Amino acid sequence: MNTKKKFDLFIAFIFISIFIAILSEYFNLSQTSIENFVLINHTLSAFIYTFLFIALATFSFSVSVMTSLGAVFFSIPEIIIYAMIGIMGSSIIDFYIARKLGRGYVRNYIEKRGGKLEKFDEIIEKDTFKTTMILSAIFFVPPTIPNLLGGIMKINLKNYSIATFLGNIPNTIFTVLLINGFLYSNTLQIYTSIIALVMITVISLYFYKGEIRDIIKLSFPLASKILPTKATKN
Repeated sequence: MNTKKKFDLFIAFIFISIFIAILSEYFNLSQTSIENFVLINHTLSAFIYTFLFIALATFSFSVSVMTSLGAVFFSIPEIIIYAMIGIMGSSIIDFYIARKLGRGYVRNYIEKRGGKLEKFDEIIEKDTFKTTMILSAIFFVPPTIPNLLGGIMKINLKNYSIATFLGNIPNTIFTVLLINGFLYSNTLQIYTSIIALVMITVISLYFYKGEIRDIIKLSFPLASKILPTKATKN
């Protein structure tokens, strides 16, 4: 995406934000009114939320933000189910996008984020199931990355889906518990959830400790300008 398109999207985002703010004021929308709508139209609200989750997550919108937002309006068991449906739905769509558009599309996406697809070729080919599960379990890795990589791996949809589910379920549970802890001022639940999220990421990174630098650069594009490149052996 060139600079002009990015600028146009930024301007569009500003106008949409202003429009939503005005609309919210006009219709007197607030957290309380939304909670009442969810309470009265529970099934419809769950459908709308799940649909938006899938649509936004497919195009790289933060899964954590969507999960946290849902935790405000739904119960813990419900939001875990809805979030996982959203994660699995968006991951399968990304999987087929990558499989349809091919390796060139995924390479272009990764290089725009400051990474190199070739850096992941070795670990991908060693164990595709493990790679998908581990990358999905690292809290700060955007889900789009393992999703698109899954599309070009030698892995079928069934195994890919299982690996994606297993990788995402722990972070989803503890993200929901973390937000719930903040909502109800449960200090123990907050600290326990934070520790669990950190431990899941640390354990996951251990399996690919040799590629931590590349994973960080891929997850945070600005890091590619800060972190020095790894020295090559003669």
